[in-house]
Amino acid sequence: MNVFTPKLYLKSNCPFCFKVIMFLTETQQMDQVDIIRIEGNDESEMNLYRQQLAALTGAKASFPTAELTENEYVTDSDAIVAFFAERAGINTDQAEGYQFYLNGLFPTYIARFKELKALQAQLEA
Repeated sequence: MNVFTPKLYLKSNCPFCFKVIMFLTETQQMDQVDIIRIEGNDESEMNLYRQQLAALTGAKASFPTAELTENEYVTDSDAIVAFFAERAGINTDQAEGYQFYLNGLFPTYIARFKELKALQAQLEA
């Protein structure tokens, strides 16, 4: 009988993806998941994964995307972390490094991420 291993599709330089990796690392669960790392600066690779993930999820691809159980895909980083927290039998508040990132650098990264997207949209207009 095959045991299903969750899969994580993570884009480099993504603050949401880093949040998931931070939690998995701190709770020592990295060996319990298959990581598919996507380089965000390789447009052809990005397009390939966007198409694959859109076909699998039925929605526009976003990162992180996780196949947590067979054929069940989740794209919300908080839901992914919650899945692994439950699996480990802990509350996310117990992960001090994760909380430090979540309440410190993460909001700054998100602000810069939104600024970058707005600038990209202006350039494309």
